[in-house]
Amino acid sequence: MPGLQVQHSTNPLYRKLFRKVRKQRGISARQLAKKIGVDPSYLSKIETGSVPPPAWDKMLAINSVLNCPELLEAGEYAFLKDTVWLSLGLLGRLTEMPANLVNEFGPDNIAAWKRICSEMSGRIYIAYDRRLRWEDVPAKNSRRRTRS
Repeated sequence: MPGLQVQHSTNPLYRKLFRKVRKQRGISARQLAKKIGVDPSYLSKIETGSVPPPAWDKMLAINSVLNCPELLEAGEYAFLKDTVWLSLGLLGRLTEMPANLVNEFGPDNIAAWKRICSEMSGRIYIAYDRRLRWEDVPAKNSRRRTRS
């Protein structure tokens, strides 16, 4: 759709954790790619950040092999970040909708769609923000001084 773009994230948390876990499990990118049915170069591109994190179904497939709940949490972060941008973009497009389309679809229907989209954007952002703070937890804990 012209004007409606998904903002993709390279999400360093996901890509770094993905590479780390894959190597810890002793699974090569080629082996993992074969198990989940993708090209090995695609996994390499995820790890280097040259493509965004994979779609949710691929994240689940990766996790079925690597068995790492933290990787799924990082994947949720990436999914939610993209969804926040998408929902805000949709809300903006609804606000800009030409009057003849508003009349065609019905002003009450457009108003209801805006309300739902706005409410969902808020909920998605709250979920995203929670995961954003999870990303910061290890850094904060590592700075704590222990008393002797």
